[in-house]
Amino acid sequence: MKLTIPRSHLKDAVAGLSKVVNPRASIPILACVRLDAEGKAVRLTGTDLNQVTSYELQALEPVQAPVSVLSPLDALHAVLKTAQGPDIEIAPGKDAVTIVAEVAGQNIGRRVETPDIKDWPELAVPADTKPVDPGFLASLRQALTFASADDSRPLLKSAYLDVDPKKGHRIVATDSRRLSVFPCGILPLAESAIMPSTKFLNWSKLEGETRIGAGKGVFTLRCGPWTYSAKTVEGQYPRWSQVVPAYGGDRTLELSPEDASMLIKALPGLPAYDNSHEAVVLRMEGNAVRVFSRQDSKSPESAIRLESSKHEGKGAFSVGLNREFFQEALQAGFRYWEFQDAVSPLLGRLTKDDKASIHVLMPIRTIDTEVQRAEAQAPEAKPAPVPVQPQPKEIPMPKKHEEVQPAAEPGALDKILVAYESAKNAVRQAQSALAAVALCVRDAIREQKAQSREIAEVRAGLAKLQTIRV
Repeated sequence: MKLTIPRSHLKDAVAGLSKVVNPRASIPILACVRLDAEGKAVRLTGTDLNQVTSYELQALEPVQAPVSVLSPLDALHAVLKTAQGPDIEIAPGKDAVTIVAEVAGQNIGRRVETPDIKDWPELAVPADTKPVDPGFLASLRQALTFASADDSRPLLKSAYLDVDPKKGHRIVATDSRRLSVFPCGILPLAESAIMPSTKFLNWSKLEGETRIGAGKGVFTLRCGPWTYSAKTVEGQYPRWSQVVPAYGGDRTLELSPEDASMLIKALPGLPAYDNSHEAVVLRMEGNAVRVFSRQDSKSPESAIRLESSKHEGKGAFSVGLNREFFQEALQAGFRYWEFQDAVSPLLGRLTKDDKASIHVLMPIRTIDTEVQRAEAQAPEAKPAPVPVQPQPKEIPMPKKHEEVQPAAEPGALDKILVAYESAKNAVRQAQSALAAVALCVRDAIREQKAQSREIAEVRAGLAKLQTIRV
């Protein structure tokens, strides 16, 4: 009995399964793909225990009885790399599978040993799904761009599907230095869910009608021939709405599509200042808008002038930005920005009239004041001439002490970042202490072995002495 599968369909399936299956998994069966066939229907499934994905296709010939077989993902990759014919044949055997493909007009077979299919793990039942807005996947991938990449922060390495009956349904993602919110239509979910950021969900090849569902700790997505399920992240997602600033629009910048496109291409090429590869300065002064940086404090500015963008606000204004974060925000379409001052978060939107989409970006505060100039003050008015009476002796006037302004209270994102740094330092100290304990244990074991060796030598010497007859 054999399965005959179109090579193009198997190639698409392996491309998606490789986003979930780890060929170097410590458990051999998790490095395999499971094939289940009944009639002409074939389903290929892969898992790493935390997520499961399956691809459904039609075999060229029906099987007489249901078939279930395993195949290592690496073996399928290797066959597809050299196969030239339209079809791939998979024949199950005892403790092995034979994969046959046409190469240079000849059928070449490869026998691969496989684990026992009885050891295949029991997988979670997918949640019931319902259709979603056609733009859901695009919004989801955009949101995941702004999620954390740190595996130790699962709550932030995720997308939050916020189901709010009053304010609407939105997709939220943050890495504590920036926050993005995207509208997504009506989500068919009974309550909000935290969905992990995975390679499969970030995969750009997912196309077709999309359905989603969540329940009992499982999130399920169906898209075309794919069915994907993952464990939802447990915990309380940060209250993101509390960190969104409410500015009155007194100082704004609206980037034109041409300037936004130019910035996306030019930002990575600006020189770095003070060994920093991320800092640039956005400067609005008069009718001019530009983004610039310097090689060092003595070098001239390397500036990108935004000729067709518009800004509003009194006086000149400068703010430091992370060029990579700013570039990704522009790639996501955020072109309308509101400001308060050089140390407060920037508020971005897709358009001036859009209120549903939000991007909060923290400025960079470590740029040298020579590069990031403070907001220019209004020119002082020239005083009218007043007759001055001559004084017999100049009396030094006491210096006027300026009133010290209280420091601005750090925002919620700053507090999250500080707490994370504190936790990371505590973990490092714990690791250092554990390393010291391990070193002491190693020394104690070494000392014990030396003492045992000396005792053994003494006993051997005594035994020899006892054998000597006087």
